[in-house]
Amino acid sequence: MATHGAGAASGTALKVLVVEDDAELAAAVAADVRALGWSSTQVDTVAEARRVLGSEAIDLIYLDRMLADGADGLDLLEWFRDIEAPAPGTLVASRLSSADDHIAGLDRGADDYIDKPFDSGELRARLRALSRRISAVRTPVSVLVWGPLELRTLNQVALWAGTPLTIKPQTFDLLRVLAMHRGEWVSRQALWRATWPNQARVTPRDYVINVAISRLRETLAACNAGPLVETRDRLGYRLVLPEA
Repeated sequence: MATHGAGAASGTALKVLVVEDDAELAAAVAADVRALGWSSTQVDTVAEARRVLGSEAIDLIYLDRMLADGADGLDLLEWFRDIEAPAPGTLVASRLSSADDHIAGLDRGADDYIDKPFDSGELRARLRALSRRISAVRTPVSVLVWGPLELRTLNQVALWAGTPLTIKPQTFDLLRVLAMHRGEWVSRQALWRATWPNQARVTPRDYVINVAISRLRETLAACNAGPLVETRDRLGYRLVLPEA
């Protein structure tokens, strides 16, 4: 696996996730990222950061501690532990500048810690150094995040608004297939092939699909304002999230 050091040296543009709820500061950090020849995505909550990390290839994270949703930015690093995936190189930025704060950040998985307010030149130097010593860690492809729904495929854990669902393996597989299409219709044939790959050459068995869909609906019924499975004869099935 190539390292970030090699990538930075050869001119490869890295992608930085800026997790910062101060809009002016976030814009300044993004400008520094661009000055390094890289690109960035900006969010202001841990929940939004998880959504981005579930759908984009991220190399480095600039992570504020105190965020708009009241969460501690370090909770994002705990999330990587929960999904059993390595975090991208992470630089924590905070006004919590005591030695204990630094130790807490590093102990929970941060790679470096910079105190606010900081100089633009120091930020760029820290990011360059981080890019050189962190192996290229990309999106945790084992995680699907869609709105409040989070699916961790390595250990077949499903969460709705952060609360784990009681779900059986086959029901999880069915939910994953529908969630991957993000509200688009999935035909019975496509659903059968994706959920029961060992039976892909067999004609879809209506009874098996109907029972599986029923079990999935029972599981989702336990969610507070959770997703729904819709059915149409010619179109098949789709998963629909409630409107915010």
